[in-house]
Amino acid sequence: MRRYVANMLLVLGLLIAGASAVVAHLARTVLDEEAFSSRVVAALDRPAVSAYVAQEIAGGVVAANRDLTGVKPVIAALAQAVVNSTPFHAMARRGARETHALMFSQQAERVMLAMPDVGVLLRGTLETISPDLAGRIPLNVRTVLETRVDGAIGARVLAVLRAAWRVQALARTGVVAGLLLIVCALLLAPRRRQALLDAGIGLLAVATLLAVLVPLGRAALTGAVADPALRPVVAELWSAFAGDLRYWALGLAVIALLVMATVAAMLEPARLHAAGDRGLRAMTGRNASRSRETVRIASLLALGALAIAFPLPTLSVLTVVAGGALITVTMHALVALMAPNGDAMHADARPLRVAPALTLALGVIVAVSLTLGAIALVPRLAPSTAVAVAGPVLECNGAEALCQRRLDDVTFAGAHNAMGAAVDPHWLFPNQDVAIPGLLALGVRALLIDVVHGHPVEDRIKTDFQSEEQRKKYEVAIGPEAFAAAMRVRDRLAGEGGPTGLYMCHGFCELGATPFDVALAQLRTFLVEHPGEVVLVVIEDRAEPAEIIAAFDGGGLGSYVYDGPWRAPFPTLGELVRSGRRLVVLGENQTDTSSWYHPAYGVMQETPYTFHKPEDFSCRPNRGDAANPFLLMNHWIESTPAPRPSNAKLVNTRDVLVARARECRRTRGKLPNVLAVDFAATGDVVEAAAVLNGLTVSTPAASAPSALVPVTSRRP
Repeated sequence: MRRYVANMLLVLGLLIAGASAVVAHLARTVLDEEAFSSRVVAALDRPAVSAYVAQEIAGGVVAANRDLTGVKPVIAALAQAVVNSTPFHAMARRGARETHALMFSQQAERVMLAMPDVGVLLRGTLETISPDLAGRIPLNVRTVLETRVDGAIGARVLAVLRAAWRVQALARTGVVAGLLLIVCALLLAPRRRQALLDAGIGLLAVATLLAVLVPLGRAALTGAVADPALRPVVAELWSAFAGDLRYWALGLAVIALLVMATVAAMLEPARLHAAGDRGLRAMTGRNASRSRETVRIASLLALGALAIAFPLPTLSVLTVVAGGALITVTMHALVALMAPNGDAMHADARPLRVAPALTLALGVIVAVSLTLGAIALVPRLAPSTAVAVAGPVLECNGAEALCQRRLDDVTFAGAHNAMGAAVDPHWLFPNQDVAIPGLLALGVRALLIDVVHGHPVEDRIKTDFQSEEQRKKYEVAIGPEAFAAAMRVRDRLAGEGGPTGLYMCHGFCELGATPFDVALAQLRTFLVEHPGEVVLVVIEDRAEPAEIIAAFDGGGLGSYVYDGPWRAPFPTLGELVRSGRRLVVLGENQTDTSSWYHPAYGVMQETPYTFHKPEDFSCRPNRGDAANPFLLMNHWIESTPAPRPSNAKLVNTRDVLVARARECRRTRGKLPNVLAVDFAATGDVVEAAAVLNGLTVSTPAASAPSALVPVTSRRP
């Protein structure tokens, strides 16, 4: 009776340990969102995967614009560079995270991975080579990289993954529990040496199963894919996710070989050789039992067929077996060297029975191998490949150190009235040297803009005032001279003009206007091309919240906006970058109940903003409650109606900005989060923000964010 109970515990322990090892591996590679996205991303470094994805991108571009058929090879070659780029990796990481969430949604019958901004990256790559071809590339090639997992195979795969997800917390304890059951079986067994041998063979069988899953699973999946172009991609993806099973197999194999070596060391050499001979005869010699002989012949036939069908995986398995045999011999010699001598070790003279345990183990291994082989030999459609991104983004807003900083603990270089640029000949009284793309390229990460209603009349935009009271507010805000200039332009405009839309204007669009959708498109391009950057936008809104929200969604920015809670603890920049929610949007007047369009002065406090000379600068409270977590430092000289670059040159120096920011920290108890300046391209606002963040600025590359490195000798 004890023998049967011990055998049951042994088999149960082996099953639990093996299954738990598989679930634990899934937990480290598939079930965890970060691990899954990292593995998918790592697969892009494999040439077969990146080449396939590039071809899919080129196919999607041609499908959207058939006139590009003749240059498809050129597009594919350039798409390969895009696939290997950091922005694409970051985009694919986001897509993989979304796919992961969908995979474990019980309502999901189909899983797909789509990256709608591939066209933005491809066009950006082409602009320096062929601007004409770049202009013909569709910006939103959404359907190219759809990944579908459906059909019978996909349903079973998802069912297994979801079951594993539910029990993943028990995986590691399951391995320990399985080993404890094996120990209990050894303690209960009437013949300890026989039980040890059976346990060793069982553990070795489990290790072998885990090891053969890697090559045979790869062969099975590729054999099940009918499309030859897709087979190497599936093979590489399988290796990226399942390759580490070999380490689990190695760990269990080492334990098994230690157990078997211990048993072997307890035997006299003659008896050890006899046991080995009996085991070898059971596998290669004719068995007296008809049933055992049938199993032996079937097993050998199956192994031979698999070797012919899959020579390389079979060679890998044989290599592992040979290595295991060498380790066994080495372990036996080592244990025998350290084991005590004496007749007590050999008190049990009954011979060990190798054949039953070995036959059972081989039967299980052959059954699994045959199953995988059958799948591989019957071609059928399998899931098409998922795409992902390489490794985590190492820098946040130009510095690795900032990835660990909370959003409310970072200083952003900001641009006041960022929509008005001197490079626009139609903009009167601009506050900035360059437009929004230029500001972002300089390293400005906080944009303060105004959004109002307007409609085109002739070559200008005419402001649509919702009330006379609103018109009077603008008159006060921009001053009598600017108001008079705006009215002169307004009086010259005749006709109804085009439809009303959203424009970025400082009060009167007659003095200058930038279409809001154009600016949002530029912002989206920047976020796509710079996956490690977090941007803050503060809107002085003269439009309904629903209109602002619709503009962001229509501009493809809905998936970039931060929609988390506005209370401490705030996310770190690294968390925002990893989630892809890197655009923080605040509205000064109305934000309604949107999850991401937040009330500016419900979360932010500020300094005054009307200073007529540098000596007037102060950190006195202005709008916003003193308890609000974010501080805006308004830092420009008021010279209505025309802001003066000469003033910016005077007050935008690093020393002036840093000194005032530190004074605000002393009097307000908080370091400013935004340094809002006029003419941000003049002076050192980006470097000042870096210093306040505990960083220093190296020489920035052209048209790229400033490169920042941490410093330890200077803290704000």
